[in-house]
Amino acid sequence: MRTDKWRMLCTTLAPIGVALLIGYFIIKVSGHNPYEAYMNLFAGSFGSKDQICNTLFSATPLIFTGLATAISFKAGLYNMGAEGQLYLGAFVAAYIGFSFKHLPMAVHLPLCLLAGSLAGLLFALIPALIKAYLKVDEMVSTLMLNYVAILFTSWLAAYPFRAPGSSNPETVNINPSAVLMRLFQGSQLHVGFIIALIVFALVYYILKYTLFGYQIKAIGQNVDFSQFVGMNVSSKIVQIMCLSGIISGLGGAIEVLGTHGKFISGFSADYGWTGLTVALIGRFNAIGVFLASIVFGALKSGGSTMEIMTGVPRSLITIIEGMIVLFFTIQIRYKRRKTFGAKRADKGGVKNG
Repeated sequence: MRTDKWRMLCTTLAPIGVALLIGYFIIKVSGHNPYEAYMNLFAGSFGSKDQICNTLFSATPLIFTGLATAISFKAGLYNMGAEGQLYLGAFVAAYIGFSFKHLPMAVHLPLCLLAGSLAGLLFALIPALIKAYLKVDEMVSTLMLNYVAILFTSWLAAYPFRAPGSSNPETVNINPSAVLMRLFQGSQLHVGFIIALIVFALVYYILKYTLFGYQIKAIGQNVDFSQFVGMNVSSKIVQIMCLSGIISGLGGAIEVLGTHGKFISGFSADYGWTGLTVALIGRFNAIGVFLASIVFGALKSGGSTMEIMTGVPRSLITIIEGMIVLFFTIQIRYKRRKTFGAKRADKGGVKNG
């Protein structure tokens, strides 16, 4: 068992190591000092309490979108809609945040978070229902609905709810009673990270210790067998997709309430898509997703320091992230071909016997 865990850890770290090694040679060829660049990258991510806080701040939205994607993918449901669910959750939370002016924080803040979560749930319910009962491919429907959510919320921020006098498509500021407090003075890290930890713990518990978690894994491994043993697969598909939407919508609400203080069109730095990458690297495991979120948060927060101190453009971080995804994809593809080949060899052996 311990050997298997070490093997999994090594296979997870290998693509990251190879991507960083290629980045090393790219930096060297471009005329910069790779050692100095990577040292500043690390220092900018973990070199001080403030830098660690910045890394955790950058990782917070990725924890939500990564967990949301991991839950659906673990069930074999390719929910590509985390970005759209994030946007709707963010707008609805912001709307509740600036519309109610005289509520105490103990009521207003939870109401905003709940509204954002419900917005994500309802938007995920659409592809969930047509997948469960009409057999419509959820990958296509969730992918296309992303653009519906992004464009719709952008229109809302640009026209009916645009802040008076603003030259940008954005709403007015939310009321102070709906703002997530900062955890440390001088840092952007806010209470949203604590909520992310709670969601991470809940998802870990659900997947590992509950019947629902077992059903998620069972559907992902063999949907026909799950149906055969009496599981209502259609109902479970709806529940799994809605849970994924809740987490994405909550992530959007927290981004607005803790970081921006209002809804801004295009506020997401591709959190939904990066969450997909995080889920892939984390192998759809809650702990793996959390650690992968920290890695990507570190790359983002340390990239700025690296650029300032060494002149290496932070766009290198995007290249490294892309290579990590590429090598993980190759690794997964190789494993699937190897497994498929082994199964065919076993069947051939049975027939010959």
